[in-house]
Amino acid sequence: MRTAGGLVLVPALALLLALAGCSAAPTASPEATGTAAPAPDATAAVTAAPDGGVAPAPDPRAPGAERVRADGAAVPGGDGVVAWVLPTDPAAEVAVEPQGDGSVRVTVRTAQAAVTGASLAPAEGVTATVLEDGSAVLRRGDVVVGAVGTPDAAQAPARWFEVEGVLVLRGRPAAVVEVLVGTSALASATWGEAEGGRSLAVVPAAWVRGGSLAAQEVLAAQLAVAQPEAATATMQAQLWCHALGAPDKDAWNLEPWRPEVGTVTLLATRCNPTDDDV
Repeated sequence: MRTAGGLVLVPALALLLALAGCSAAPTASPEATGTAAPAPDATAAVTAAPDGGVAPAPDPRAPGAERVRADGAAVPGGDGVVAWVLPTDPAAEVAVEPQGDGSVRVTVRTAQAAVTGASLAPAEGVTATVLEDGSAVLRRGDVVVGAVGTPDAAQAPARWFEVEGVLVLRGRPAAVVEVLVGTSALASATWGEAEGGRSLAVVPAAWVRGGSLAAQEVLAAQLAVAQPEAATATMQAQLWCHALGAPDKDAWNLEPWRPEVGTVTLLATRCNPTDDDV
């Protein structure tokens, strides 16, 4: 497995050494990449606090899934609609734009920044789980079907919270908020030879390279379906390592013969551990 470009080692190592020591590398599975974030009080909104942080304020109860699906804008994905989005401000504009890479960009624009917000209801039979970075994974039963990215609002950090099955956007006010919703994460996966052994060249969709935990989960799940051998712990760890340290590399080369090693070793070897590193 050859890793082009610079692997982001110093920040990752500092964080991992401080928090995790030499723990095993996380994979892109639901158990390893994130846990559900606690849901806020459904009657609470979020406004800018005097110190620039986030402070609760009274607000009507978040709309239920049925209302969001009835009144919201449809978000296409896969073979149909994957979700609906309803802005908090009835006068807000919602734009839904397919990106041509397996994702859709949803933009909520309002003239009243103080009431910027939105609710996203997954399609019938689909559930949403919010991860540690504020992104969310969409599942139909045990099958991962999509990812809702972390909201992008200039100078206004925001994230999703799950309230009674609906994702509710909470954060500091902003006039424009953009979110990527992706359903197709794997562009290609091709077996070949590298460094004297079998190697799987994985090309992720462009939207996956943004690095959200939900995007990584969708990629890992779809890769395991397309190439079952890629579901092994060592290949999942290599996949995570590339997503963290080499997101812009054209293809991520994963080898089934590489050993399982700790997180620090995995990063220090630039995602290429050998038996000498065990």
